[in-house]
Order: sequence, then structure tokens, then C-alpha cells
Amino acid sequence: MIFTGLIYIFLSGITMLKDIDLKDYILHFDLHKSYFLRDCLFEEISFELEDSQLGGDFPKELTIYKKLNNGILEKIEIDELIFYIQTDIADKLGIVDSELVNSVESQFYHLILNIDYLRKVINNNGIILKYDKNINEESEEEEEDTDDGKPIMKIISTKQIDKI
Repeated sequence: MIFTGLIYIFLSGITMLKDIDLKDYILHFDLHKSYFLRDCLFEEISFELEDSQLGGDFPKELTIYKKLNNGILEKIEIDELIFYIQTDIADKLGIVDSELVNSVESQFYHLILNIDYLRKVINNNGIILKYDKNINEESEEEEEDTDDGKPIMKIISTKQIDKI
């Protein structure tokens, strides 16, 4: 079975939470929290299921990409994403707990507080990419979009990730 579940992300300033509607999610469910996080990060982060580096019959692995300022996607590790979320993104958004009410910012803030839980929410994107037919259709349409017959974005890896 070939899977091409890639979600492309575009950065355009700090509009990260602008078009998020909490009514689109049932945040009591873990997968809805993963959808919410994915939607919040869509400007800068993308997730893809890729063949295991071990090859063979091993299941596909969740791969994370961060969009660089030049538009190229860089493969990053989950720990780097967690660090980025809890430092850079939290700073960009100016999230302060005492100022939050029941809002998108509040939900995002509470979602990113705990590293172990954040890791789980990130990893759940693998389930979404594997089984959500709408995500698969969207990514196939985006892969077909070209300019002058060339892909709009090129994915590169700037890091070698060793597996034990």
C-alpha cells in the first residue's frame, strides 16, 4: 500500500490562530486535539508518513517538517518541534496564562503545557495521516499543483537522524 499523506504548511506572519474555530473540534478527544494542534501550526509545520528507515514490513513513521524562511522544508525531530512550540511559538503569541479565557489561545496554551502530553498529541498525527481520507485527498491535490511543471515546494532533509 502506497501512502502519500503530506500536509504542506505556509508561513505568513503571526496569524497562527487567526482562522481557528473551536466549534470544529471536540477537544475531549485526543485525535481532535491533534487536529487542533495541526491546524494551529499549519503555517510553519507539516507532518508526513514515510517508509521506515528499517525498510521491509515496518510501519510507516511520522516525519515532521518545519518551513524555513526561504520556503524550503527542513526535517526536524519531535524534540525540536516541542522545543520550538514551547519557546518560539509561545513567545510569538505572547501567551500569558492569567490573560486567557475560553478561547483558541487558551486551548492552545493548555495543549502545549506538558511535554509528554504534547509528544502524544504530535504523534497522534500519524493516525490522522494514516486513516483520514480527507487529509489524503488534500495532500494528493497539493502534490499535483505545479508552477511551470515543477513542484511548488521541494522537501529536503538537512539532518541525518540515526535510529538505534
